[in-house]
Amino acid sequence: MDKKRQIMIVEDQPIIADDIAIYLEQMGHEVVGICDSADQALAVLDQKEVSLVLLDIKIKGDKDGIQLAQLIRQKRAVPFIFISSLYDKTTITRAKNASPSGYIVKPFKDEDIQVAVDMALAKVQIEPVSKPNTEQLNLFVRNNNAIVPLDFNQVIYVEASDNYSIFYTEEDKYVVSQTLKNVEDILGDQGYCRIHKTFLVNLRKIDRIEHSVVFVNGSPLPIGKVYRKPFMDRLTVF
Repeated sequence: MDKKRQIMIVEDQPIIADDIAIYLEQMGHEVVGICDSADQALAVLDQKEVSLVLLDIKIKGDKDGIQLAQLIRQKRAVPFIFISSLYDKTTITRAKNASPSGYIVKPFKDEDIQVAVDMALAKVQIEPVSKPNTEQLNLFVRNNNAIVPLDFNQVIYVEASDNYSIFYTEEDKYVVSQTLKNVEDILGDQGYCRIHKTFLVNLRKIDRIEHSVVFVNGSPLPIGKVYRKPFMDRLTVF
């Protein structure tokens, strides 16, 4: 049985909210609030311990679920999963920019809730082996004729290319004149792990692991045999 977690549901359709709550409790979690608006959800967040938020995009009030997610991120580092019948390009782009831990499309099955919740909570459990002043690391890369800051938390993975390394983010990629081993030495204690002789991944960006493949922000990357055990040792798997 997974560790019991406190989960808040933000859903303006009472029947759906109740169904989700019942299933979460069957999974062994505690539902600490069922809300139908951003104001109500923020009030619960101020009053109670919340480990995860399941968040409908169309909710009551003047703020939708995506705007609420951004407010939640400003207040506390609580992961959230969007639940919505909307999957048009504009909505998906807005949702993606909010960096959710998952996206469930209505109508859904109980299994969809379980997989998304388990994955989101597993990501919370991923921790670096050591965390020496993570916020003090200033990472800069050369971009054309300038040197620009790069938020290492936004890097999805790093790929080796001879004596160079390529940093991939959701929006761009940056080539740096460092070997992947040198990059690993710098970022290994910042939540990154080598999974292959060619790839270093940001553990926070892992979507799922299937057999010998890691899906990182939608990209399938192979797990090398030599790296499999050290990689799995970095994860908390229930």
